[in-house]
Amino acid sequence: MRKLLVFILPIGLILTGCRMQVGGQPINGSGSPTGFMAPTETPVVIPSPVPTQTDVPTATATPMPTPDLSLIGLPTESAGTTALDFVETMCKAQWFTDLQSLPCPGNDTLTDTGYVMQSNGSLPGVQPNLNLLLVFPPKINAPTIYSKYPAFTVKKGDRFRAVLTCLPHKFCDVEFGLTYFGDQGQYGLKHWPYLFTDAPVIVDYSLDNLAGQTVQFNLSVRSLGSGADNYAVWMAPHIYRPAP
Repeated sequence: MRKLLVFILPIGLILTGCRMQVGGQPINGSGSPTGFMAPTETPVVIPSPVPTQTDVPTATATPMPTPDLSLIGLPTESAGTTALDFVETMCKAQWFTDLQSLPCPGNDTLTDTGYVMQSNGSLPGVQPNLNLLLVFPPKINAPTIYSKYPAFTVKKGDRFRAVLTCLPHKFCDVEFGLTYFGDQGQYGLKHWPYLFTDAPVIVDYSLDNLAGQTVQFNLSVRSLGSGADNYAVWMAPHIYRPAP
């Protein structure tokens, strides 16, 4: 019996040691189920996508087409330039009557003193981008409105062009005039009477007699009737310069 105890005791000690440690790592300690430390994994960083910048479209202005002057009866101007536009430069000119100067642009409430203003597309059937100059002479005392445009040097071949009329459905009797101021004073060129029963007057007037001179042009409108409805309209008044 004593020999049996001596034999069993060493075996129990060996088994206890094996339960406490296998491969240098504790079996019941913290760690992996296999008894080995799990390898540490390096986290993979996935970069966030860089937002793509969306270009904002730039707004572009749509240019107005050049009006076709042949639609109002003037010659086609496929070659050449507008050397002077009397509507676009209207407020660079002086406007006055025999009694006083007038503001530019005026407004349609100034019927006693008269007024001048731009009136785009106010005539039925007229292109909306066509330049119109509306002139309303005073009703009494000073029935004429004059202008005095900045100095302009005339070249051979220059032509004054416009269509002369009145606002529709008006008892309008007026006289349109084109004159100029030179070194010695004011000189007449041409006058065109217009009665409310008339068709529009088409003007294509040569300025060759002024070629080489520097002058100041004058557009004028004079009342021929009572003046109550004398809404005179210069349609596209300009100086056309043909191509050389």
